[in-house]
Amino acid sequence: MRTHLAAVTIAGLGLLLTACGTTAEPVASAPSPTVPAATSAQPEPTTSSAAPSDTAASEAAPEEGEPAGGSGGGILGGKRQVVIVPVDSFESVVAVDEKGRLGLTDGPSDKTLFVLVPAGSGQHLIRTARAGSGGEPACMGLRDNGSAPATVVAAACDTSRPGQRFTIEKTGKKENDRPTYAIRADGDRYLRADRSGIVAGAARDTTFTLADNGAAPAGPGE
Repeated sequence: MRTHLAAVTIAGLGLLLTACGTTAEPVASAPSPTVPAATSAQPEPTTSSAAPSDTAASEAAPEEGEPAGGSGGGILGGKRQVVIVPVDSFESVVAVDEKGRLGLTDGPSDKTLFVLVPAGSGQHLIRTARAGSGGEPACMGLRDNGSAPATVVAAACDTSRPGQRFTIEKTGKKENDRPTYAIRADGDRYLRADRSGIVAGAARDTTFTLADNGAAPAGPGE
């Protein structure tokens, strides 16, 4: 009996020792999910929707009633022939009469066509579009009459003569969809219409529109 128990005990101890000496295999851990490397997002091209500035728009578009090019290349650029029309003067336009004086007429004529030639410092010569009897166009200039308003007469063009240099001032108003202008002469005298024609005096009571009549003929030296 004792021999049997001892055998059983020894066998049990052998099983226990065997169990304790057995090294359990490690449990394989689940592989970590692979995270793809972050890629730099490429920015989408940006399309500018900004509208052009008012200044740019105003420079690109000619004023209504004025040919393309504005004052630099239009009716004030010396390359167009124009008819000068006094506002509120019924069907009359500015013309050079037979005596060479600037007056008014109500009929079409070559004498009603002028070229506004830049003369520096924002001033212009008012030159006839067609040549006169001497083969050259003439320019308008002041003839002083003492205390009376100066008359405006045709003479040989000379940019050095102050009486031939005119400042054409926009009034900010329109007539028949055209800008209106005051024409200032030497001595702060303004061209105006009266019974005798066109004179120059202190009052600025006549304004004018400028009607484009196409490309101007070549002038002297052009």
